[in-house]
Amino acid sequence: MRYLVTVDEREISVEMGESGDAAPQANVDGVVTPLDWRVVTAAVRAAAGGADTAGHYSLLLGDQSYDIYARAVATPDGADDEGAQAYEVTVGARTYTVTLRDERTQALGRLAGAARHSGDAIIRAPMPGLVSNVLAQEGQEVARGQAVVVLEAMKMENDLATPRAGVVKRVNVTKGQTVNQGDTLAIIGDPAGSAPGEDTESETETAD
Repeated sequence: MRYLVTVDEREISVEMGESGDAAPQANVDGVVTPLDWRVVTAAVRAAAGGADTAGHYSLLLGDQSYDIYARAVATPDGADDEGAQAYEVTVGARTYTVTLRDERTQALGRLAGAARHSGDAIIRAPMPGLVSNVLAQEGQEVARGQAVVVLEAMKMENDLATPRAGVVKRVNVTKGQTVNQGDTLAIIGDPAGSAPGEDTESETETAD
């Protein structure tokens, strides 16, 4: 899978091998780099209003070993939030703001966005994975950009957000369930009393 990675102000193209490859590696701006890494302590998602706990990872590049700490943060102001995930990453004494955008998620977002005026917004799985949390219930009102489902894939957690404000009409998954790419996870519709297809907020894109 190919990612567009922004590290502070620098944008990098990173292509990862599929999960389960015998010899994991990454193609970073055209340079193939072997990967030898493991999770020391997994990140913990906080309750509402709290701060996420950083995950601790060990990375070996050549003969150099690195301890890396990463936690999810809000997407930086001004960033295109379509399919974006932002992290605060600490390597040694330096801390970086890293934003990831994977091509598969953005493609699905554009497809969903094309049909946004039909009324319901469908939140789909951008890749195969495990539902690590369900953050909204049927009947709950949600704001545009609010995370509804958390999907764990490629050893990372991805917040899947609603592209519009409305009411959760259906939640098709439960915590711990495995899903395939393109599966419908939730459906967001018009609040009671609004006209069909009437947007409660401006809709310009889908944030998966």
